Amino acid sequence: MKCRIIMTVVFDKPFYKGIFERFVDDRYAVAEINLGTSLPKTRDIYRLVLKRWNTIHFSKETLDSTRVKRINPKRMQREAQKQVHAQFYGSKAQQALKADFEMRKQHSHRERQAAKANHKRKKFEIRQLKKKQKHRGH
Repeated sequence: MKCRIIMTVVFDKPFYKGIFERFVDDRYAVAEINLGTSLPKTRDIYRLVLKRWNTIHFSKETLDSTRVKRINPKRMQREAQKQVHAQFYGSKAQQALKADFEMRKQHSHRERQAAKANHKRKKFEIRQLKKKQKHRGH
């Protein structure tokens, strides 16, 4: 079992967000955490990972089709610098987060609609019962 986790700090006005990407064998999951309005310090990130790791909610796992080969550390630093200065709209992690958000939103919508229909049905039944009680005859 091969496990790899990547954390990226992104400034998404007005908040800094931490994007966690988890690769386990060929599965991929992503999570996002709000880090606040000021740039998080390294010790704050370590504390977050050590203390709150169990509370981080990852999205539904998907198959990861990309294979990552080993990258020279200096090249990795250069690419990280480029990503810090570039916009992150549309990255793989953000697309996965957006899909997870939309899925949860649709699920919530369906639950609300079902509860609303159930409430409407109960009110109708109560009205019918009252009508029968009224016309029962004495």
